[in-house]
Amino acid sequence: MIDFKKLNPILEGYKTYFPSHWDDEKYKWEAIKHFQEHWDIDAENFGEMFKQATEKTFNLLASGYAYPRGMITNFAKADDGATREMFRNLFDESQDLAARVYAFQTVAEELRSKYDDGTWRNHYQNTNAISTYLWLRYPDKYYIYKYELFRAVAKELSSDYMPKKNGSVENLIGGFQLYDEICNAIKTDSDIKTLINDALVPSCYDDPEMKTVTIDVGFYLARYYLSEQDATKETEEWFPKDYSPELSVDDWIELLNDSSIFTINSLQIMKRLKDYGGAATCKQLSVKYGENPNFYNGGSWSLAQRIAKKTGCPVMTKDTNDSKWWPILYIGRKADKSSEGAYIWKLREELAEALNKVDLSEIDLYVDNTPSIWKISQGSISEKNRIIFEGRNVVVVHSTTKAKATSKVSQGESFMEGIKEGDYFYLCYGNSIRLLGQFVTDKAVLNPEMEDGWYEREYRLIRTSKDTSAYKGIQKWWTPNDNSTCIKVETEDKELFEETILNPYFDMTVSALLGDENQEQNYWWLTANPKIWSFSDIKIGEEQNYTLYNENGNKRRVFQNFLDAKVGDVVIGYEANPVKKVVAIARITQANDGKAIYFEKVEGLATPIEYLALKGCPELKKMEFFVQPNGSLFKLTKGEYDFIMDIIREENPLKKPDTAKQKYTKEDFLSKVYMTEERYDVLETLLRNKMNVILQGAPGVGKTFTAKKLAYAMMGEADDSRIEMVQFHQNYSYEDFIMGYRPDGADFKLTDGIFYRFCQTAANYPDKEFFFIIDEINRGNMSKIFGECLMLIEKDYRGTKATLAYSGMPFSVPENLYIIGMMNTADRSLAMIDYALRRRFSFFEVEPGFNSEGFTNYQNAFGNETFNALIEQIKLLNKEITEDKSLGRGFQIGHSYFCGREELGCTDEWMRSVVEFDILPMLSEYWFDEPTKLQRWERNLRGVFDD
Repeated sequence: MIDFKKLNPILEGYKTYFPSHWDDEKYKWEAIKHFQEHWDIDAENFGEMFKQATEKTFNLLASGYAYPRGMITNFAKADDGATREMFRNLFDESQDLAARVYAFQTVAEELRSKYDDGTWRNHYQNTNAISTYLWLRYPDKYYIYKYELFRAVAKELSSDYMPKKNGSVENLIGGFQLYDEICNAIKTDSDIKTLINDALVPSCYDDPEMKTVTIDVGFYLARYYLSEQDATKETEEWFPKDYSPELSVDDWIELLNDSSIFTINSLQIMKRLKDYGGAATCKQLSVKYGENPNFYNGGSWSLAQRIAKKTGCPVMTKDTNDSKWWPILYIGRKADKSSEGAYIWKLREELAEALNKVDLSEIDLYVDNTPSIWKISQGSISEKNRIIFEGRNVVVVHSTTKAKATSKVSQGESFMEGIKEGDYFYLCYGNSIRLLGQFVTDKAVLNPEMEDGWYEREYRLIRTSKDTSAYKGIQKWWTPNDNSTCIKVETEDKELFEETILNPYFDMTVSALLGDENQEQNYWWLTANPKIWSFSDIKIGEEQNYTLYNENGNKRRVFQNFLDAKVGDVVIGYEANPVKKVVAIARITQANDGKAIYFEKVEGLATPIEYLALKGCPELKKMEFFVQPNGSLFKLTKGEYDFIMDIIREENPLKKPDTAKQKYTKEDFLSKVYMTEERYDVLETLLRNKMNVILQGAPGVGKTFTAKKLAYAMMGEADDSRIEMVQFHQNYSYEDFIMGYRPDGADFKLTDGIFYRFCQTAANYPDKEFFFIIDEINRGNMSKIFGECLMLIEKDYRGTKATLAYSGMPFSVPENLYIIGMMNTADRSLAMIDYALRRRFSFFEVEPGFNSEGFTNYQNAFGNETFNALIEQIKLLNKEITEDKSLGRGFQIGHSYFCGREELGCTDEWMRSVVEFDILPMLSEYWFDEPTKLQRWERNLRGVFDD
């Protein structure tokens, strides 16, 4: 029995949730109707019928590591009659349900064991899969059972029944009874009935008994309702409650007009907080208006101190008697999970009222008033609403749209807070570019058509796209072919944006769009003292500050340079002794605020430039840094900057956009690599989850070939510039791999290794995936080769810095780099695998692909009886090798010995050479002490060619 009082608010929440999520969830109703229309237990080919009937089930019968649908089609190919009877019995409603489920699982295991081709490790027919079959066949009686969802529902509704994580039929039946109670309550709710009936389209099952609606309500409860409840519980009340600075509205007005108290920076903080609605975190203000979060934090702290000193107002103290300054200006509370930042500050009522009575029109609201350019995608919005929105000149984005990659600012927050009036955007529907517009309002408002977290911004139309066909150009976060919703085109990408979007689709240039208000750019040389800080400590896109005064309060040398640096200026990053190299390129993100300048790293140099390579150039003889190196920020002339950049680019060429790069999909992988789709999905999931995987297997299974094609498939394109390959051996060292001293004339020079350089390259493109492939990984001494970096390759330590032994500098393995190792399981000369290696990698066995669909198609294309006979013998040979206790699966003969031939190349001469010079020598090593067995297989293989 459930607590129906607890169910009522859930049903009310579901009514609000349903309209905005219908497009994502209606496939369940469509899956039923499609199944009902195509199911035929007596079909001539049961496997093909089953595959067609379940075609629209998508993740319901294939997700994560489970492939119940795929295994049923495999069973049907192996034994059509037995598989057909499995379902005939499961769907026989005259029998006990528990008995039917047990019988189905028993037969599934019998089929798996009987017909296992070496890859059938699991039949995957658990209670979740079986309940899905029952639901598809009898949608007015059954539900989809999933343990974690049913447990969450049972717990929230205080049910007498609580499922256990044991996969038993009793759990399934108890879950059905629980959902029956919920279903009966739903049937009495006329609003839900109306919602469903209005949403159903002809492709959907009409769901008269509301069973599928009940499944959807359970999903909403477990995935959304509980999260909303948790967020509400985490919200705390404003504090402090028992403190006041005792300042009236008039007192605040007087202070606001006193420039010694409320400086320009202070008034900017007040104006921005007021504009934001009176309450915000420092991070939110930073995202919306610019400046570093510390500008708002430190600025408020200093302001409060000046007010206390001026007025003598009461000051709240902590237990340690340290003054607590911020309550003079604000009340606060901890930010919830949906807000960026730790604390939300809210203007005191008297201060907020005073701000309404003073003139802040001359105070800048934004740090940078130059219009930004955005990509807005409405691919998930229905055609009906698109027409409405275009008619009203609004674009609509959901406020909870997630961040891209490692960004700390969500796309929803960018739309709500990051966009300002006057910014430009282009609109796309999926890959189709539609229009170019400019925002005419500064606030996002709730969209009346969709509501439930959907917000809109009004715009003026500039131009419509002259080409709405699918975009096929390069992929960046802001291009139509990236799965992004609201992304800014950064300054360094504007030229590329003009080339790929603005000019070809709208016949415009960036300068024409923005009015060509660009100011002259400055160039700087910034020296880092590695004993204090390093460019290596900074991630790409991460903002840092450099103070105008040293720790003693004295001005930095060449102080005017700090005052002259402005937003957009380019910085050459140099590391002083002992590194003495140019290692990075950065740009100024915020001009000085009286305390510091702010910059972000835009590129780390995979091949740093030596100090001496620049010092000896006569073109740089008058460079400020070389004339007087004491200091940190030095001015570069345009000529000096260009000269240095020419040297940098010789060693660190930019990765050019390649519109002609070949696309590469999972289907391409499966057509080239003889592996089943289920095994591919497991392999990709392993690598994405662990970041490091080792392909192990017998000789000739194509491990190296598989590794490279896997990288292509995960990248979505055949881009060799994002792949690096090495081979380990007994003498391979840390100096080869990470860093070490190498001969340089009569001296030695610290030189970066291949893995170090590749990590630096990958870090420069955080939105791209990179792959480091290591052949014969178990031949190397992992501890010796990786050194202190062995920890850094673990997924949980990606991005974490460690100090390198030789340089003493911080280093990290980027989060977008995958490592694929390969090892031959038939190599008797290798010792046991290092446990450190085993713990950091997942191991995936690449098996001979003779039974895969790809190899079968390859074999059939020859139509060669001799080739067919030879492959059958190899299969029998592999079976005997597998059963041999002194050998096993890892010593099988791989399919790659027989691949790569065109039809005319499949000759007896070629096949004989493979047998004589590849297969038989290997068998002589396997069975060197069993001559009788070796001779038998020599006769079997050579006998294939006997006339």
